[in-house]
Amino acid sequence: MAGVFHSVFQVFFLIGYILLFIVSIIILQPFRLHRKRKKSTIAIKVSYLLYLLAFLIFTYLLLFGNKELREDDVPYDSLFNIHFLLFLTATIVPNIGIMVRKNIKTKRIQYNIIFTIINSLYFIYLLYLCLSREWALL
Repeated sequence: MAGVFHSVFQVFFLIGYILLFIVSIIILQPFRLHRKRKKSTIAIKVSYLLYLLAFLIFTYLLLFGNKELREDDVPYDSLFNIHFLLFLTATIVPNIGIMVRKNIKTKRIQYNIIFTIINSLYFIYLLYLCLSREWALL
């Protein structure tokens, strides 16, 4: 019975993640062009969606992934390690950046470029964690 409940729970999470990603695409409208800032606006939106995709995959693996460690892997001895702190900032910084962007009136191109770089770095980091199985150590 527990296995069936776990599978149903897993399917609901997957459907929820897919809906969250689709709603984010609808709200963000990534290919809607701005008159003055075409490239930087598309760059920040696409980099945010890539980050969001990697973040959702990472959290799905964290919740439901196989956490069997290899013999040479050593789990972290404390909760506050570098990966956990980077994960916490990954949950906050890109989301604040995408929400605040419309309130920035001056130097908007520089703001878009900075957050494109930040989103891209978090995307690469989360992708590294997913592919290297470092998420199993958290």
